[in-house]
Amino acid sequence: MLMRRLTMRASLGLTILVMGLLGLALALMTGEIYRQQTLENQRAAMVEMLRLKTHDLLNNLEVKSRDLGLSMQHDAKFQRAFDINDVKTLSRLMDNQFHQYFETASVIKLEKLQVFDLNFRLIAESSEGSLVLGVDKIACPALIEQARQRQGPARIQTLSQLCVFESEPFHAMIIPLGGLRPKGYLQVLTDPSLSLLPIETALGMPLKLTLPSGVQRYKSKAWLPPESMAQALVAEQILTNASGQVLHVAILDDIHSLTKKLAMTRYLIMLIAFLVTLMAVGVALWVLQRTALRPLRALREQLRSVRMDQTRLGEVLPLAGNVELRELSQDFNALSSELRDLHRTLERMAYTDMLTELPNRSHFHKYLQDRTLASRQRQIPFALLVMDLDRFKEVNDTLGHDIGDQLLKQVSTRLKGVLRDELFPHSRAQAAEKYQDEIIARLGGDEFGAILPWISDTEAAIDAAQKFIQAMEQPFLIGLNRFNIGVSVGIALCPQHDTDPMTLLRQADIAMYQAKQNKRGYALFDNVRDHDRLLQLNFERDLRQAIDSNILELHYQPIIDLRSSRVSCVEALVRWHYPDQEFMPPDKFIHSSEQCGLIQPLTRWVIEHAMAHCAHWHSMGFNVNVSINLSVMNLHEMDFIEFIVGTLNKWKVEPTWISLEITESAVMSDPGHALEVLSQLNEMGLSISIDDFGTGYSSLAYLKRLPVDEIKIDKSFVLDMEHDKNDAVIVRSTIDLAHNMSLQVAAEGVENPATLRLLSALGCDKAQGFFISYPLAYDDLIPWLETSTWSINQRPSPTNSRASKSRSGAARRSRPAASR
Repeated sequence: MLMRRLTMRASLGLTILVMGLLGLALALMTGEIYRQQTLENQRAAMVEMLRLKTHDLLNNLEVKSRDLGLSMQHDAKFQRAFDINDVKTLSRLMDNQFHQYFETASVIKLEKLQVFDLNFRLIAESSEGSLVLGVDKIACPALIEQARQRQGPARIQTLSQLCVFESEPFHAMIIPLGGLRPKGYLQVLTDPSLSLLPIETALGMPLKLTLPSGVQRYKSKAWLPPESMAQALVAEQILTNASGQVLHVAILDDIHSLTKKLAMTRYLIMLIAFLVTLMAVGVALWVLQRTALRPLRALREQLRSVRMDQTRLGEVLPLAGNVELRELSQDFNALSSELRDLHRTLERMAYTDMLTELPNRSHFHKYLQDRTLASRQRQIPFALLVMDLDRFKEVNDTLGHDIGDQLLKQVSTRLKGVLRDELFPHSRAQAAEKYQDEIIARLGGDEFGAILPWISDTEAAIDAAQKFIQAMEQPFLIGLNRFNIGVSVGIALCPQHDTDPMTLLRQADIAMYQAKQNKRGYALFDNVRDHDRLLQLNFERDLRQAIDSNILELHYQPIIDLRSSRVSCVEALVRWHYPDQEFMPPDKFIHSSEQCGLIQPLTRWVIEHAMAHCAHWHSMGFNVNVSINLSVMNLHEMDFIEFIVGTLNKWKVEPTWISLEITESAVMSDPGHALEVLSQLNEMGLSISIDDFGTGYSSLAYLKRLPVDEIKIDKSFVLDMEHDKNDAVIVRSTIDLAHNMSLQVAAEGVENPATLRLLSALGCDKAQGFFISYPLAYDDLIPWLETSTWSINQRPSPTNSRASKSRSGAARRSRPAASR
């Protein structure tokens, strides 16, 4: 996680630093190993010197012991005493040796002299010497046994050995007596410790001699105390024989100075390693700066600048750095160039109309926002013109879209010519440059828009509009066809009329429609005259937003079957909470939706939610069908049948649960097409009902051909039928006519029990109205079905007038007056 936050310089520097620290640690380890190796080498050298010196001194002791023995052998007195076996003389002569050269000069330290016969039986011994040996004691029996075992010429050779007797070290040498024909043997016993003392002087190191028992035989005064032994290097030599250790020889070297020198060497190595690490980090960062960081920084700055300003796409980034970064820069330059071309292409496609090569609606809106912002900040006025071609639809529908497209190309050429030639004389070029360029764009279809920054008054705007109108007066020639196309121009001024871009565009659009209605060619936006039109536009915008945002509601008005007095169906009625109103009157916004083209999405919204609710009721066990109102415009939708089928399948709704209502006048506006669409819906199993029957002009010839299952008598005939005989006659006649055509009859507007009884007496099949129930919200319908006397589970009592009036009054108190 930390490495992700580090820059390349920091990460590389950290890496080199870690490597330097590892190198420093390695140098420390190497120094310590070097120190240990040096000490081991020093110790090995000391051991070797001690071994050689000890060997030399012991050899010297043997030589001197042999010389002593040979000198005694050649002594005539000693020979005569040996030959006659004169023990006293032999002992006296041997005692004399303890006071001769060897002992007085401390060359060797005699401990005992013993004479043996050929079988190594002791003949005589000196009385002088070590008290440990005593009388008739053999110090080195192993050596005696070895000499006894010899045969032949080997018996005339001398033998020597180190041995321990009574925890004391001895050097024993056996010398044959009698020359080539030995007659006996002389054993010379000496103390080897005295002979080894010259080691201290010869090697210049303190000496310590220790017996196998641990008793120190000798220790130099210069020998370090135990607490200082950490600064000493000790070399040891153990003198042994076949039976084990005889003497432990040790020398000591004070390595304090050596350790100090080694420590200085180690510190020097550490300093050098540290300096080398710093130099390596510095050199690496310098190389990194030159070969990687600087080119990467340039690449980053270029990317940032391109992100902030797409016009800088295609700028060449200088090639720098190492080979990889140069290749990266080359690839970046190539990609930047390709992106520049792609950006220009996409910008042209996004902001240019491909047919006329004029700016499109998106470009026009963006420019309009910029101009209104400039007008608010710098008080720069401009005129907004919205133009719509006259009679273009006739050409497009009659001769086809290809001719229409060619006509639009010629129109755009003329409009551009007006801006270039008519509205920009050379004397005004500087003014045009001051207020930035004008723009003319295709807003869609045959509608164009123009923004003229240099216009600040009504007269100039009207003059510009008239020039556009005049440019369209000349006929257009396309092949062999000749067309006369006019144009209607709407004018809005900024800041006189408004400074909001969308408001200005609506104002210019309203003025353009006013120009079309007045047939004057142009119209200037008038705040008072067009206030209602603006309100209507706002209303249409809010209604579209309500549909898209799913903030409409469905209420359901129960419909009862008069034979069973039970609810058989509910009519879906859309409701809209308009701002500042509890409910928008349905007649108003439904009519407006038909006028502005929103009836199709509105009806589809109702169908979608009504079928979903119906499926939910049936899943709960309430077998209540739903009736949905249609508009004649729905019958002209190309995919309306597919939408109905898809919605039924989506919510798993049986077609027999759904009844579609369409007004009498809607059917008669295009009976042929209505017959085709309604027949397909009826064949699917959906019921068809003629709504508001009796209010329009009906053709019984078409009516009998339509796949209709039911007609609904308009409430205008039902409300007063109890008191108006004409209404009663119309209702009776309608019921008889419908029954004769095998159709069911439903009556709307039942608001009292007398009307309900009269309809039942006339044979009406179904009824709905405020007496039965007001339209109920979705969440209120199920509780009503569970408790109402009109519900599926209970049979109402229509004759109970008091109960009926009470129910009617309660319904009025609980629900506001509303209609479909």
